[in-house]
Amino acid sequence: MTKLTYQFEQKRIDNLQWSDGAKLSGITALANDEKGRVRKSPLFYLETVSINSYEDDVYFVNNTDDILRFVAPFTLWQNINKARAKLGDVSAENVEKVKLYSDDMDCLYTDVLPKQAVRIGSMHIIYDSDALMQWFITVPYKGVDTHYGIWQFNVVEKGGIGGSYPLLWEDLSKPSHVVSSDCLTERDEMPIEPLLYEERCSVLEQFIDQYGVADAIFILAINDVLYRYCVGWSAPYNESDIQAKDIARKLKKQKPKNAEAVKAIVQEVYNFWFGKGFAKNLSMQACEEILSLYQAQIASQKVV
Repeated sequence: MTKLTYQFEQKRIDNLQWSDGAKLSGITALANDEKGRVRKSPLFYLETVSINSYEDDVYFVNNTDDILRFVAPFTLWQNINKARAKLGDVSAENVEKVKLYSDDMDCLYTDVLPKQAVRIGSMHIIYDSDALMQWFITVPYKGVDTHYGIWQFNVVEKGGIGGSYPLLWEDLSKPSHVVSSDCLTERDEMPIEPLLYEERCSVLEQFIDQYGVADAIFILAINDVLYRYCVGWSAPYNESDIQAKDIARKLKKQKPKNAEAVKAIVQEVYNFWFGKGFAKNLSMQACEEILSLYQAQIASQKVV
């Protein structure tokens, strides 16, 4: 998505109804999608609304019967590595990356109602006619008989879109014209939701005040892992910070060589705070991520 050079204006349209007769846009739409529109309805779709003779607004439409906690028209990150932040880098630029905030955070919508449309961008009939336009859209959704997941959509069309543009059919199948439509359900894939960002930044500031920037980023990254993998029975983000601090301290002291050694450290910390066996089902994937963080932290200190 093109970075905005102006203050984004949020807009919502209530009670938008899907029209079966609407035309699919884009040269990549296939005939089977056109036929499918007669038989089924999308859970999510894009809709264009004319502003004037040259400009259209693009809206994301929640066509489900559920309230979406958020609609993020940008990419969400699982961890600081995905956000291209680095351990050991104390620069202000790196700290901003650690916060996971996107340049498009002003586009974030919360509590999007059923049949409600939210503006995610605009198109110009002349200026954008030859350009490849792209939208990344992320929403949380639990479909019928499916587990909770984070859906990520990637739309690319030359000149933008026109009319109604399905993103996901009601049977959870992907329209052929959508580049990707992925449901993330595994803990190693699940991004940190933007509704947590403010709380997470508050925790980071506390860490910085107590330990300095470098150690604060390291502890925060460990806390991200504890939160994403629900270590501690899904404790709120700001309630696992004590365990993250202890784990960071023990990692430096015990110098683990493998994920098994990390698992023993994490279990030792949780046994101390909550009783023996509290973290007995700890994921090895979580331990591998923490080991990777520890190794990167040590490497950054050697460079300094």
